[in-house]
Amino acid sequence: MFDLLINHGEYIMLNKIMCKLNNFKKDESGASAIEYAVMAALLVVIIVFGVNLLGSGTSESKGIGNALGKIGDKLEATTLTTP
Repeated sequence: MFDLLINHGEYIMLNKIMCKLNNFKKDESGASAIEYAVMAALLVVIIVFGVNLLGSGTSESKGIGNALGKIGDKLEATTLTTP
């Protein structure tokens, strides 16, 4: 009965729309984008946690600058003593 209400051109257009909707439903590329966004958010959380773990640098034993300074001092001492 539905076929009697529309002409052939409308039927072809409706068929194309239905095919595109079915293809969209089967497409999983959006899921990959969401997975990448979740991984990026997790990476940001890990980086923020790591920076907070090192501290703000208010005392002598805390801070990123102090930690990197100690690493630099040890590397410099190692290269100066190596013949």
